Amino acid sequence: MANAVDIEELDDIEEADDEDGEDAGPDDMMKSVSDEIRKLSTGDRAGLRRIYLTERHDADGVVIGLLHRIGRDIPIRAEAFAPWRLLAHVAALLSGTGGDPSHSRRRLGAALQAAGYSENALLRLTTARGPMLRGQIIRAARRLAQKGDGPVNLWTVFDLAGRNATKIEEARLRIAHDFYTAEAQSKKDPK
Repeated sequence: MANAVDIEELDDIEEADDEDGEDAGPDDMMKSVSDEIRKLSTGDRAGLRRIYLTERHDADGVVIGLLHRIGRDIPIRAEAFAPWRLLAHVAALLSGTGGDPSHSRRRLGAALQAAGYSENALLRLTTARGPMLRGQIIRAARRLAQKGDGPVNLWTVFDLAGRNATKIEEARLRIAHDFYTAEAQSKKDPK
């Protein structure tokens, strides 16, 4: 069985990821998360999609099993487990009922812009802190799932939901940069 980890280890989790939050190769952890979400039963994926709606933690066992299968240590403290729960929820939302992939190199900000996410919603996502941030991440993921605009780079979601202040701020800036870059590109090349 996997060992428990300290909260500080969560800050170092992204070692296999490169500076831009893109896949680091075939062993990329977010690709593994996406693959494992796809292998889950329809019921388990549905449980992960509903985990915050029901406010019950029945799906936490599914998240723990997911972490075990990808070779990650199981955090024993709630604040260290929370980013994993949120990541699994977002991956399940993006995967949908068909078990589609939820992770790719596609940047979250660009995907949000393509899905018609408003500038005001982007501002709420990139300025929210604490429990409000979790709600904004969930809203963004639901928007992408609703529009069928997954998969996206899950590293950005994980960084934004994490506990490392530097990575959180980098994720905020990356989302805004990619959103406005995609918006400028769409105005330049109207379809």
